[in-house]
Amino acid sequence: MPNGFRNQILSKLPSEELVLLAERFTQVELKRRDLLYDPGKPMQWVHFLESGIVSILSVMADGSGVETATIGREGMVAMAAFHGVDRTAEQAMMQVPGNANRMGVADFRELLPRLPELNKLLHRYTVYLFTFAAQNSGCNRRHTVEQRLSRWLLIAQDRVESKELALTHDFIAQMLGVRRASVSDALADFQNRGWIQLRRSAIELLDRASLEGATCECYGVIRDALAAFLGNTGGSTAFADMELSRDGRSTLGDAG
Repeated sequence: MPNGFRNQILSKLPSEELVLLAERFTQVELKRRDLLYDPGKPMQWVHFLESGIVSILSVMADGSGVETATIGREGMVAMAAFHGVDRTAEQAMMQVPGNANRMGVADFRELLPRLPELNKLLHRYTVYLFTFAAQNSGCNRRHTVEQRLSRWLLIAQDRVESKELALTHDFIAQMLGVRRASVSDALADFQNRGWIQLRRSAIELLDRASLEGATCECYGVIRDALAAFLGNTGGSTAFADMELSRDGRSTLGDAG
């Protein structure tokens, strides 16, 4: 946090770019379920989170939503505005309360030509966010509720940097797109194993190592993609020992 910002994009910017941004920023406090943008409606704001978690939700015709990605203090909310798109089919909602630096989309776009380092970082962040959404989609199709839940808890803890997560069973079930009973059974099993402690509207993580052992490879892929975006590694190590192609052709799905 060399320049006073906890947001990991802003913390990497040179002072001349931060001065331009700070003149247009408004600091806002965001509560759980606060809306940051809505499907099919023009985006009004971009947010650089300092704390908390935003859920990006795919919306269904029955009024439900399934989480496709989360954004914490590592990123910016409303990336479509950066790419010149005014509206998307997704909803962005605060999952865990926090604080953010907010700017109007028009102001943001006006400043972009004068912010070369921010442009570079947001292009890199786009790659990370796509990896997150793609891996999350694959995980939701292929892996068990227990694996998906442990991955989700680990990523949430990475975002808030606290052992206690203010989350309900109903909310987690909605984010994972599964029945509440399935989430409650999995959480009860984790508690019986001593990995977590269930509290009223909260979950305390007690044994992170065991949760990492119980989750699928998707947590590692998403974690490594974030590290690569932040410049801490050269890329994913989750599949380093696997042969994924041969002679210029994919081997994914080959029997044996």
